[in-house]
Amino acid sequence: MRAIRRFLAFVLIASAFLAAATGLAIYVGATRWRSQLTAEVLIEPGMSMRAIAARLAREGVIGTPRLFEVVGRARGVDRRLKAGTYEFPAGVRMPEVMGMLARGEVKQYAFTVIEGWTIADIARALERQPFLVDDDMPARFAAAAREPGKAAALGFEGAPTLEGYLFPDTYLVAKPLGEAALIKVMTDRFAEVWKDLSAEGSPREGMGMRDVVTLASIVEKETGDPSERPLIASVFFNRLGRGMPLQSDPTIIYGLVDFDGNIRKQDISNPHRYNTYLHPGLPPGPICSPGKASLAAVLNPSPSDYLYFVSKKDGTHEFSATLSEHSSAVRRYQLNGGRMAGER
Repeated sequence: MRAIRRFLAFVLIASAFLAAATGLAIYVGATRWRSQLTAEVLIEPGMSMRAIAARLAREGVIGTPRLFEVVGRARGVDRRLKAGTYEFPAGVRMPEVMGMLARGEVKQYAFTVIEGWTIADIARALERQPFLVDDDMPARFAAAAREPGKAAALGFEGAPTLEGYLFPDTYLVAKPLGEAALIKVMTDRFAEVWKDLSAEGSPREGMGMRDVVTLASIVEKETGDPSERPLIASVFFNRLGRGMPLQSDPTIIYGLVDFDGNIRKQDISNPHRYNTYLHPGLPPGPICSPGKASLAAVLNPSPSDYLYFVSKKDGTHEFSATLSEHSSAVRRYQLNGGRMAGER
């Protein structure tokens, strides 16, 4: 009887050892299995570990989906992974795949927004980008950015739209990207820059954030030479202080439905709300996304008594304190006899 018990115990131990050895061999074999090609795989929100394993196997990233699922659950990868698009290089092994998922190493795409771009410009730049959730996203982005109440909901009280608050920068974004996520990252960046600038300078008395951003957007559009931004801001402040219209060409252009590159007499007399030739003070809101330097120029303008500037056709301007000086500068630099952008 005792001999039988010893024999059964031996059989059980041997079976357990064999099973463990087999499992270890399978695991080692699986971990050594390498993918043959680079694969881009979308992990959607809410996907189960089993579904993820099946998709990875289908794309040739792993060779044993069941083992990947079991080990992934045991390591808690299913509780830590981030949804998004992952790019797995050729030759990647199962432990490396799990590590990428656990760390949320989703593929990043660079998207650059240029200083002076409008909502429409950003939407056009989004077209055919590889990271969009779908082809209609640029149109939805533009509509959401112009949605009444959207700016206030994000903390920009009094702003008619998000024009001016979609901060120009280079963003690293993950696929698939929707309009809400992009708007959030861009407005968060604006808030971050605004906080930094506010620590260095305060708006002039009576000016709020909207006023600063609006004037900075005009400075952005009027400036060719970055060093002139504080001086151009000074000109606008001097005109506002004297009750003079800003007479900024970019504000006329912003309010036109179809602008062909030439400002005509009828454009100057167009009564749209952004026409600063006809309407005194600042326009209702920003006309583009100003960069940090333009915002800083409005918060810290150069001291001057200038009221006019005219383009010298080399990216810089001639500044004048009187109308007679300005008229002389216009004759000097306006060689073609026509009206120049930036002339006041």
